[in-house]
Amino acid sequence: MRALIGKTVAELAAEWDAFPVDVAIRLQLEGDRARAGGARVRGFSLSEIDVEEFSAHPWLVTASDAGIALPGDGPVHARFYGTFPRKIKRYAMDLGVLSVESAVRSMTTLPAQVLGLRDRGLLREGLVADIAVLDLDELQDNATFFEPHQYASGVDYVLVNGTFVVDDGELTYALPGVVLTPDNAGGSGRGGGPGC
Repeated sequence: MRALIGKTVAELAAEWDAFPVDVAIRLQLEGDRARAGGARVRGFSLSEIDVEEFSAHPWLVTASDAGIALPGDGPVHARFYGTFPRKIKRYAMDLGVLSVESAVRSMTTLPAQVLGLRDRGLLREGLVADIAVLDLDELQDNATFFEPHQYASGVDYVLVNGTFVVDDGELTYALPGVVLTPDNAGGSGRGGGPGC
């Protein structure tokens, strides 16, 4: 099955002289028994034009449905590592469809407001210190679909709950994050970490 990695359904259809739907069925029937559906398939259903258009809207919250992954884990989507740096670098800095400030707001203040997390999302005394310090001249998402486990460049410092998890570009391996629940998030709880 390793020979199939990196090939598109269209390429397999041509190689197997089959319709694309038959390729999908064959992958399910003959694929990896340990994987639901027999294979991992990357779908590219959004056009770049749509992403640019969406990114420009001030009400759009930037998020990722990526989970937790370590560099030694198997294949993951590039968004596990690149979603947030990509929005700032590509859509704000390179294409100019929004300002850098608007891009940062879409991934900090705005989602905190939408989720009712009144103690996060802003740099203000008394709020939880979840902070990223970026070098905009060096910022670049490096993850690709075939080499997704690539950290972004230009992420110099990251604090979670006031504790450095990236210090001068290096991981500290500190684990200060907490799961936010309605009981410990927002104005009543501080997520277990110190404020700014």
